Amino acid sequence: MPKARYEKDEKGLYYVCVPTNEFRKDGYRKYKRLRAKTQTELDKKLQEYQELMSAGVNPGCKYTVNQWYDLWFEQYKGACAESTRNFYASIYKVHIAPAIGNVQLTDVLEVHAQGILAAVAKDHAKKTVKDVRCVLYSLFQTAMRNRLIRFNPCADLAVVGGKRAKERRALSPEEREAYLSAIPGDPFGTFAALIYFFGLRRGEALALTGADVHRDYITVNKQITFPSNNAPVPKLMPKTDAGVREIPIPEKARQYIDFDSLPDGLIIRNEDGSPLSYSQVIDRWNSFLKKALGEHSDVTIHSLRHDYCTRLFEAGVDLLDVRSYAGHSDVNTTLKIYTHYTETLKRKAAQKVFALG
Repeated sequence: MPKARYEKDEKGLYYVCVPTNEFRKDGYRKYKRLRAKTQTELDKKLQEYQELMSAGVNPGCKYTVNQWYDLWFEQYKGACAESTRNFYASIYKVHIAPAIGNVQLTDVLEVHAQGILAAVAKDHAKKTVKDVRCVLYSLFQTAMRNRLIRFNPCADLAVVGGKRAKERRALSPEEREAYLSAIPGDPFGTFAALIYFFGLRRGEALALTGADVHRDYITVNKQITFPSNNAPVPKLMPKTDAGVREIPIPEKARQYIDFDSLPDGLIIRNEDGSPLSYSQVIDRWNSFLKKALGEHSDVTIHSLRHDYCTRLFEAGVDLLDVRSYAGHSDVNTTLKIYTHYTETLKRKAAQKVFALG
């Protein structure tokens, strides 16, 4: 087959007009010019262009990964729950954008994406590595479906490494005693008491108002989130539908929370009644935790939810009731805590057997 002969443009470059997959408003197909300094280079460009066209891919894709992410996020994740959007945005901005954000979408190879996972695995838990892989796969799979790339370079990524996730645990009897002893008189003591006695998520405790407190129970039906990492945003729904619940007030809680003197508005708030910022919450919590359990304690706000469920099991509360009081949308979450609780009982029983004389 003889080589094509090309015209030269005003700059002295060889060019050829090729059809695209796009159409004008009048229905006629759009064309674009391919240019090169030599006919050999233009032959190569033309061959690559025709191969992409035959594969159903738009050869005119000029998106960088950042540009495609913005469009993908708006069109495919815009209707998701705020927590889901925050998840995708955080994963992308922290782990993906710094590595390949400015790279052309069509130039990303599997080795680039695998390198991102390897970097994440050095300092993060395996779950985070899997989360990054999930976002990468979805981002590029959607690009492939839109014929912007020929294949998904993230289709077969391997999750290798990753730090072992910290085991969630209940507090020891000594830790519970020290925790409760630190509540009276502490500026953040009421918050600490709310998450201890009701197993509330951080946002649920921050959104609780005096009007949510009744004679024998509290109502949980909202939360405060921090989508911009610091500014509080009230939401009229908790994390999940299962989060809407009524929780009985334990008698012991009345020793640490003056339920008769709570304000009608937010219980945890600034002097002007406004919600705390993220940094205020973290600073005050860290200060309380250091006072209660020492500077190097591994207890977190979420640990108190695990401990709450464990104390319910210790009190003989039914599994499904524990799930309801904790606001778990998936019973498997409750089951994991129950399994951990029963395994702890077995270990304690074994130690008693070993000590038999």
